[in-house]
Amino acid sequence: MHSSVLDELTEVLFAGLSRSDQRTKGAQYLRGLIAAEGRKSVRNIAAQVGGPELAQSLHHFIASSTWDWKPVSRALQRHADRELRFAAWVAHAQPIPRGGRQAIGVWGVAKDVTVPVKWNLLRSGEEVAECVAAATLGADPSTVGPRPVVLDLPGADLRPVFDRYMRAGAPLLSAVPADLPVLEQGPGRGRRPLPASRLLQLNRMLRRPAEWTDPATGVVRRSLVAGVRVEWADHPLLLVGQWDSGQGQPVHCWLTNLTATPLGVLLRLAKFPQRVERDFANSASHVGTLDYEGRSSDGWHRHMTLAAAAHVAQVVAAQRARVRPWSQCMGSMERMGYSA
Repeated sequence: MHSSVLDELTEVLFAGLSRSDQRTKGAQYLRGLIAAEGRKSVRNIAAQVGGPELAQSLHHFIASSTWDWKPVSRALQRHADRELRFAAWVAHAQPIPRGGRQAIGVWGVAKDVTVPVKWNLLRSGEEVAECVAAATLGADPSTVGPRPVVLDLPGADLRPVFDRYMRAGAPLLSAVPADLPVLEQGPGRGRRPLPASRLLQLNRMLRRPAEWTDPATGVVRRSLVAGVRVEWADHPLLLVGQWDSGQGQPVHCWLTNLTATPLGVLLRLAKFPQRVERDFANSASHVGTLDYEGRSSDGWHRHMTLAAAAHVAQVVAAQRARVRPWSQCMGSMERMGYSA
């Protein structure tokens, strides 16, 4: 880890904290997340940055202090974007080991890497789709810009997400079930909805070859892809399908409001959630994403914000050194790039 990377990030994240002791504790906790081996408990973190006597004060800093994690999260998002130049955002759902709850992580996707920049914990009774819309559309507008958000949330009600994105004029691409009823646009078309996969099968003459990089192996693959203009939830959208063989129904379906974007680009965007899944699995134990031990919601958000910062710091340092951030990464990072 380049000390300059961590020094820069620490200055960016904690400059807004009014108390010097909080800035110091923030820097210690972040350094401890990176340095501690094994479970990133407060005790292990404290042992890396000053000794066991720091454990109580670091626990207080995370679990019950007064500092607001939201400005720190926004500062992290802006800094990570400046360093890595994201092409898109992915909203990733993740179960929380303790308490049976679920969290939504907003990940930035760059050419060679993905990193989390924001985590939201689902409130009691809150739908996944509501949390996704709030987490992504509520992000810093100076950072989000026109870049698409890509979703793959099995079982989620996507109507409120598309409603909010269409009202905001924001780009969105989401995986959808094969049996989702959609209505084809155009004169002379049947006016009854058909399952997405069936409608794509009827339009399979529109298929074209497109290349994409398999996130699991780094191998460049070729699939057939087609797009059909449809209406769904009272919105004009593009239904996109992928075939891995010449016959039958598509193996994957997506809906998007990026109706003028080339199909090859849309297919590569659609694979971004798989990259996030891979990188989450590779990085979680390195930065303590699943290691928060407390019960406080604010404490969980503070820990997760700093765990995301630890992830960003290691990726930025690896990018500057042109090495892989996690020793057990599958395949070469250079082969994982997104090419539009």
